[in-house]
Amino acid sequence: MSVSTPASARVREAVEARAVAVSSVETLLGDLPTAHRALPIGHRIAGQGCHGTQASLQSGSARAAARVRFIYFARNEADQRLDCHRHLVVAEILLGRVLAAHAAGLRPMAPALDYAAEACVALRPPHGMFHPATLEYRRWYRADGTTRTQPLTREALSLRLAADENLSMKEARARVACRSRALPAADQAWLIDRRSTPLARRPLNQAEYLALAAALDGIWDASGGSSHVECVNRRIVLRVVAALGSLLDEYAASPFKAAALSEAFNEHHLAHLRQSIEDSRQAESASGALLAGPKAWFAAKSARMRAEHQIGLAKSPATLPAMQLSGRALVAVVGGRLHTFVDGRRPGVRPEPTHATVG
Repeated sequence: MSVSTPASARVREAVEARAVAVSSVETLLGDLPTAHRALPIGHRIAGQGCHGTQASLQSGSARAAARVRFIYFARNEADQRLDCHRHLVVAEILLGRVLAAHAAGLRPMAPALDYAAEACVALRPPHGMFHPATLEYRRWYRADGTTRTQPLTREALSLRLAADENLSMKEARARVACRSRALPAADQAWLIDRRSTPLARRPLNQAEYLALAAALDGIWDASGGSSHVECVNRRIVLRVVAALGSLLDEYAASPFKAAALSEAFNEHHLAHLRQSIEDSRQAESASGALLAGPKAWFAAKSARMRAEHQIGLAKSPATLPAMQLSGRALVAVVGGRLHTFVDGRRPGVRPEPTHATVG
């Protein structure tokens, strides 16, 4: 009994810490000013204090999804503020989808997945478009030519290639990444679920995520005056940008052009990644104390390592665009295997030292 008591206490602390991390978005958006009940877009009253948030319960769920509302200018200023109103409408629609997806327990945004990635999962190529030996053919079709219900993920295709070609997993993963359009399992599952999710709570892909960032930038730029409408809109935009940074579990560079918005996004995004590391460490220690087995311990440790990797990317974002090839790549067969050479050398292989001769 003396051993189970502190172990259960550690588990309770880990659950409470996770609850705090989940409720951070609600905390950021929960105290925005509101003056009226949320009205459908197209039925709001211009100039009547249409701003703040309104909570609406999702059907079949106890969690509430907040609806962010901005202030709209009066009718006599509507023509002059037409572009700003357009940004406000776009921001409200996309933010509604983000918060509804978050309330439903979905990954609300994927800044790295575009429509091309969705096509890789949804559009099956014709049977005779690829040779049966190619990876793209094997991703969609079995050895007997029958189609798969879903394409193989990058992990599954790498395992199959390593077994069929007698390759190491490192080389198999490299070939799959370079010679096929296979996606990681988590990304493919997210794209498939996204297509079947109703539009009201459908998560945002890359294009919609950038459209939301452009709309928030537009609201910020159009609200540079000192009027009540502009000041409150800027307050709401800052809170929304901070909430967006807290919703991303993987590192993403700030998509905002305004310096104040980028600073708010980066600050809360890094804080969220650091909190995820702490949560993983607590779960790791709790799983070890409860003797839950190696699977739980390794799952918690891998989650912490992924979060630490994301922190490393966030601390050095300037090094990513600088990683470019200095020369043209050349693929050649050496010893029965394909190798890539850049400027006459294989990447990652140190050149042999040359010894000077004395004549």
